[in-house]
Amino acid sequence: MKNDATSLIHSPAEMRKRRGFLPALLALLVLAALVKPAFGEAPASEPMPLVPAMGKPYSGFTKSFTLSELGWEHGINFSGSSMDRTAFFGVPPSQMVEKGSVTFRYSYLPQKRNVPYPRLEVDVNETLLGTLPGPPAQKGRFPVQTVTFPIPPYLVTPLNSLRIRVAKDPKHPCATIYAGHFIRIDPTSDITLTGIRIHFPSRLSDLPLPFLYHAMTGVRTIPFLMGSTDIKLLEAAGYVASWFGVKSENAPLRFPVSVGLPADPLSLPTGNLVLIASSPLPPLSGLFPPPEGPTLALVDNPADPFGKILLILGRTPEEVRTAALGLALGQFTPSGSTATLSHVDLPVSKEKNGAPRWIDTRKPVRLAPLASSPGEIEVSGSGSIPLRFSLPSDLFFFHTASFPLMLHYRYSTLPGEGRSRLDLLLNKKYQDSIPLPPESGKPADHFRTIPLNLSDLTPFRNVLQLNFNFRSEIPGILSCRASHNTRLRGMILGDSSLDLHRIPHFVQLPNLRLVPNGGYPFTRYPNLRETAVVLPDSPGEGEIRIFLHLMAFLAQETGSPGVYLSVTGPDGVSSVSDRNLILIGTYDSNPLLLRYGKALPQDSPETRSRIRLRSRMEDLLRWSNPPPASYGPEALAAYFKEDRNPLGVMEEDVSPLAPRRVILSLGGVSEQSLVSMDRVLFDPQHFSDIFGQVSLVGPHRIHSFLVPGDRFSLGHLPLLTSLRFWFFSHPLGVLMVLLPLSLLLAGILSRILSTLAVRRTGP
Repeated sequence: MKNDATSLIHSPAEMRKRRGFLPALLALLVLAALVKPAFGEAPASEPMPLVPAMGKPYSGFTKSFTLSELGWEHGINFSGSSMDRTAFFGVPPSQMVEKGSVTFRYSYLPQKRNVPYPRLEVDVNETLLGTLPGPPAQKGRFPVQTVTFPIPPYLVTPLNSLRIRVAKDPKHPCATIYAGHFIRIDPTSDITLTGIRIHFPSRLSDLPLPFLYHAMTGVRTIPFLMGSTDIKLLEAAGYVASWFGVKSENAPLRFPVSVGLPADPLSLPTGNLVLIASSPLPPLSGLFPPPEGPTLALVDNPADPFGKILLILGRTPEEVRTAALGLALGQFTPSGSTATLSHVDLPVSKEKNGAPRWIDTRKPVRLAPLASSPGEIEVSGSGSIPLRFSLPSDLFFFHTASFPLMLHYRYSTLPGEGRSRLDLLLNKKYQDSIPLPPESGKPADHFRTIPLNLSDLTPFRNVLQLNFNFRSEIPGILSCRASHNTRLRGMILGDSSLDLHRIPHFVQLPNLRLVPNGGYPFTRYPNLRETAVVLPDSPGEGEIRIFLHLMAFLAQETGSPGVYLSVTGPDGVSSVSDRNLILIGTYDSNPLLLRYGKALPQDSPETRSRIRLRSRMEDLLRWSNPPPASYGPEALAAYFKEDRNPLGVMEEDVSPLAPRRVILSLGGVSEQSLVSMDRVLFDPQHFSDIFGQVSLVGPHRIHSFLVPGDRFSLGHLPLLTSLRFWFFSHPLGVLMVLLPLSLLLAGILSRILSTLAVRRTGP
């Protein structure tokens, strides 16, 4: 069977044939059940393997997606500026849709001018479903209207598009559409799909199916079932979560956790899950034979005939860890449903800032590999070429205004296309426009170097858009039609490049802003060679859950599994003291949070002394970006005076255990608060709220504060840049240097003048 789920979509004739086969199959099953007693039962001495009770070979499903879940959290207010909106939804390869519908709840907005309302068309996968009915013939406020469009099942594929657009008059396709807000579509509008679930064979070669697949939308939930909280098993779970992070790219992940194996296999969670345990496994002995070494297996879930269990097993916790490393590194034989590993070879540690998903800024970066596919480097008619890239988190942009983009491009126009241009945008910020005058004959190659504003770069992920806009000098309607002419083409040649090699790698730590933007400094080595996680002696669901999510997040940022990660308990911190540490737990379960943190979130004299309220000397010695009153240490102390109760604290400090290392603390006020922190802390919409040295995580937002304290730097600056940065940060240093220098120059000048005076007057 092919992995491509499109091979599972059958024609209506095949569906009718299969429905005719089901009654006959059920009759044979009933006959077999009646005949079985005549042949007697199986001997008691023969082991009967535990297999899922399949029942019917197919089972139904019903699933719904609201517009809110598809990314339109506040619905859609349609106007001339939003004439075309598209969202995507996926269907797992194990599900086949037999019936679907999309229901819209919407209301038209009253207009001050007496103008006709535009019509909205709805299509799925570029096939028109219908048009939203217009407003009722009445005055005043219009009521909420509801309309449902059926979705033919043959249209549904693993990845689908739902598109809503303003309908254009076919006779006047370029006519101007009314630009005001005229309709609001409620976010509770939904897509409903029903169909059958299909039982897939268990094959390791299909991984990461069924847990992840390319067309998935929304949050990916992957439950973990832990046999115990042994340190080696926790390390294994971290490697597996890291592997899922690499495979999921940037998709949101969640890892519900259960510790301890159930007595009855039928009481396992339904769906797909990961089970990590070492022998013996008495409750699940019928699920899988005892492992003979580090073992990976994909088996049916006894509690769900359509679910799978990914087993990470071994005779000892160390063998379980080896099996997890084999999965993360792909060092296992993917044939069949089971693989036993003899050993795992750890790769040579990558160099600093060598993450696969980060561009190498030591040399010009070619644009062609930044495109999603080779076809996106060329457009027909007016169109956009988006180029996505991630930067190392430690680039130092001090007093640097721009960086060059070297463009090598080619285009084809028609006579009269005198207003055509190539527009450049960086993270939706306008950079420059290049005129594209008409040319005759074979398209010529053009070269331009364009400075891009460094201030428009984001700390980590960026999008450079190259928009070819073909416009004619002839009347507007003809120009509009001409912009879609396939004879108009724009192409960016493969040797075009971005040049950031002059930007040095330098960063001052601690700095929480770098954690959600690349995971720095923990991802300085993408395999987490310099990172260790310290968990409580008996971690609960909250601690393990946030640990797994953090490992997956760091792998998503780098594209590399963290196979050099070390996990330990509070008593074993001395064995990893030379690494950057991540402390996870509550203030009761993990004593290191109080030892190396600032005793937050309690407000006490000890806490205030530990957050080090700014002194006059610190104000004199450093003037670079002093904390505003609303983000400084006084504001942090005032936060607790107002009896605010955060879920927990995210804090970064200089490690007292080793030079040039940090300690990141993720402390919750309770076990349940860590579960809630997991939902808030890794939500991209809150990333911009994380900065400074202390971030307090609330139920709905994050408050960050700039707290003075010890700091250190990583990286290297050129001598001139280093001096400029030092003087910029130290006003007292400016006086300390300028005053002696002025006195020295005054002395030299006085000596010179005295010598000249003596020469003139003589002895």
